[in-house]
Amino acid sequence: MSDAFCSDCKRQTEVVFDHSAGDTVCSECGLVLESHSIDETSEWRTFANESGDNDPVRVGGPTNPLLADGGLTTVISKPNGSSGDFLSSSLGRWQNRGSNPDRGLIVAFKTIATMADRLGLVATIKDRANEIYKRVEDQKSSRGRNQDALLAACLYIACRQEDKPRT
Repeated sequence: MSDAFCSDCKRQTEVVFDHSAGDTVCSECGLVLESHSIDETSEWRTFANESGDNDPVRVGGPTNPLLADGGLTTVISKPNGSSGDFLSSSLGRWQNRGSNPDRGLIVAFKTIATMADRLGLVATIKDRANEIYKRVEDQKSSRGRNQDALLAACLYIACRQEDKPRT
């Protein structure tokens, strides 16, 4: 509640804000002083799947500057409880036609994240390892190499660069 001047009461009165309608109403006479106002304050409600998640975000994960599209892609998944082969459906065919050119990078970044989590490494080291792997991938010098060994080497180099050496 706050105070405002009511043109009907001709005095300073308390007003009530009706959030559902966006109206500001005089508490004395009921006159709507302002209608359909827009609340521009932050909305802290979660859109996560888990009910116990208290993360106040409005959208998905952060963008990734290392990926061509920033990591903002859409993946069509098989609906729950549906029968039949997903890949034979029209949505599945369209999903495969528009395959993501960064699919290999996404898989590598997930593997680096898994390795970093198992080693208890901080996010800065993981991000540095992602950058190193992206540079190696751009130079096309990773062809024919063991992927897991290459990702582990990127983590090792990132640890050394961040002065957190691991063996």
